[in-house]
Amino acid sequence: MKNFIYTNMKYVKTFETFDFSQTLPSTSKNFLNNYYHCDGCNALFKSFNTDESICKFCDSEEIEELSEDEYYSAVGERLDDDEKEDLRQDREREESTFINLYNLNKKNVN
Repeated sequence: MKNFIYTNMKYVKTFETFDFSQTLPSTSKNFLNNYYHCDGCNALFKSFNTDESICKFCDSEEIEELSEDEYYSAVGERLDDDEKEDLRQDREREESTFINLYNLNKKNVN
């Protein structure tokens, strides 16, 4: 076993000389969204790249952060069957929309 590890270690690459300045740091839009539920008015809302401390509908401080799955599940429960397909498409669109992190502070990406 020791010989196996030694012989296979010659194929391990290191990235010490990799030039990261030639890469474009990006992420999908859904990773930059924060999802919330307001206990005051029972609203569900999301916020792009900002943490919220009050509800954007009623200004209540009684909000809780949700995971992406919890948010979409809760929104889906409130929709009619024909609207759920639109919600699914919106979620997929956000998952496939990539944001350049270098320009994130330079412009509003919504």
